[in-house]
Amino acid sequence: MLDYELDKKKPEIFKKIGEKIALKRKKKRRKVQGISKKLKINIDFLDLIEQGKILKIPKHVPRLGFIKSYAKYLEVDISEELSEICSSDSNDLKNQGKETFIGEGLKKFSSFLFLLILLLVILFFFN
Repeated sequence: MLDYELDKKKPEIFKKIGEKIALKRKKKRRKVQGISKKLKINIDFLDLIEQGKILKIPKHVPRLGFIKSYAKYLEVDISEELSEICSSDSNDLKNQGKETFIGEGLKKFSSFLFLLILLLVILFFFN
């Protein structure tokens, strides 16, 4: 999944991931500042991940990579949430493929119809 596609995802998934990570960090009694230095990820980004506000992180930042790194560092299993994100991606891609196919078919049909009408008009005027 491409990182910019996160914008299409449900915020509930991100909230769940953030809660799991925040809970594990607090259980391990780790400070965000120390984790930030270790992972070389901005503290503000780690805070947004914990709050489930992942979409507030700028798009040019590898948001999904940061989430995975943070979860791995704290040994938080987010595989269920990631698979939920990926499964909704495959559904989006399937639907997008159908829309593209229908859109292209409609374009071809309208071009055919235009040429047919043009041909009829030409035949009408020259007969």
